[in-house]
This record gives sequence, structure tokens and C-alpha cells, in this order.
Amino acid sequence: MDPRMQWNDFKRTWNPPEELKRCRPREVRLSGAGKILRVLALILFLGGLAAGMILFVKASTDLEERRQLQAQGLDTMGQVIRRWESRDNPRRYWVEYTYQREDESFRSRVEVGRNSWNQLLPGSLMPVRYLPGNPQAHIVPGHEGGLLPLWVPFLVAAGLALTALLIAREIRRQRRLLAEGRPAPALVTRHEGTQHGKVVHYEFPLMSGTIVRGKAGPQKNPPAVGSVLCILYEPDRARHNSLYPLSLVRSIRMTGHFTSKLRRHSQ
Repeated sequence: MDPRMQWNDFKRTWNPPEELKRCRPREVRLSGAGKILRVLALILFLGGLAAGMILFVKASTDLEERRQLQAQGLDTMGQVIRRWESRDNPRRYWVEYTYQREDESFRSRVEVGRNSWNQLLPGSLMPVRYLPGNPQAHIVPGHEGGLLPLWVPFLVAAGLALTALLIAREIRRQRRLLAEGRPAPALVTRHEGTQHGKVVHYEFPLMSGTIVRGKAGPQKNPPAVGSVLCILYEPDRARHNSLYPLSLVRSIRMTGHFTSKLRRHSQ
């Protein structure tokens, strides 16, 4: 039998879910997962702005402090109190020390290389450079450490904001597909294994008889090959399709009482 004739026979016996038989656009609401993702998108967007501002202030402050230390700093000698190495891989080497300014004593620690660590025994001296107006702001020459680049805050903010926009875009896509999409029967043709589960490949017919391929997943428990599913596709862009039900939106099921009230109201 011609595949198109077979699909036509199949379409005549197949019925979509009741909520998809209503005239478009359908009434749509967010599912529980959709509401959670909408809140997450808002948190990511606002959090990205806040994180970007906080990181930019820190990066700017640290950069200005480093410039002041290099231009106005005073040199003194600190004394090593103790030293230790972490069990990280690779290992990290730390030195704790004290230094004084007039009658004040300050205590801090710094990460150093292994060669310097071997030489900085407890009681040995090490150079320290501090700000006259703020002695706690200091560096150990040769072990200043890197500064946060000024472009990192913008990258963090843009990354979080982009993630939020992608989530909002997916919610919008599913909302539009459920409101405007056409239902059609889809035949599962094969599975494709991935490390996160199996991707389901399927075929479905358009009203013109054209057969379109689609896929969904990955899923841990995919429907069997040869099973028939319901899909929704955009009338003008059939490549935009998804298995029904959708994960982030639900169709509002109107009861007869509610429908009659709407009809009376429209009259």
C-alpha cells in the first residue's frame, strides 16, 4: 500500500485528545514545571545583574588598591609564623605571617610556590608592602596573586542573562505551540541512544499528506518503536513540533458550565 494512503487511513481512525479539538487559539496555562522555570529565569536574570555589579565593584576596587600599593605603598618585613601544604591535587603551599606598623600588629597568609615555601621557615623574614592609610591592605612582593579581570563581571552577567532568556524563549515556544499548533498522529520509528537516555525519532503526516520527521528526548523510558503518539506542530513551520503533552504548559480544560457562561457573555 502507498505510504500516503496508509497515513490517510490512519488519520481517519485517529482522534486527538479532547482539549486539542477546540478552536485555536487555545487557552493555555503554565504547568508546575513551567512556573518553576519562569521563577528560575527571573532569578537568573536578576541574579546575573546583581552578580555582575558586585564583581565589577570588587574588580575595580582591587585594581585601584593594587595601583595605590605600587605607587604609595611602604615596605616592611614580616615574620613567618607557620606554614602548611594542602592535600589538593595539585598541592598548594601556604605561609602565615605577621607584620607591624608602629604599635599595631597584623596577621595574614599567602599562597606561595614550592621553592619559596621550602625557604620560608617559621621565624624567617619576608617582605611586605602596605598602604600607609590602611595597613591591612598589603601585598607580599613576588606573591601578589592575580586580579579579577574587568571583563569577567560582564561575562558572568551576560551568561546568566542569556540562560534566563533561553528559558523564557522555550516557555514562549511551548505556549505558542499549544495555543496555535495542530495535532497529528506520530509513529515512533526508532530510538537513538545517548548518555542521558534515548532520543525518540518519529514521523507524522501534514494535512497535505507530506510526511515530516521529528525527534524528542532524551528519555529514560521512551515509547516503543511502532507506537503511536500525539504531536503538535506549527501550521506554517512543521519542523517546529513536539510530543504532546508538553512539559511546561497545559491546556485549560473548560467545563460545560464555564463554556456556556462564556457564550452567554459573548452574546
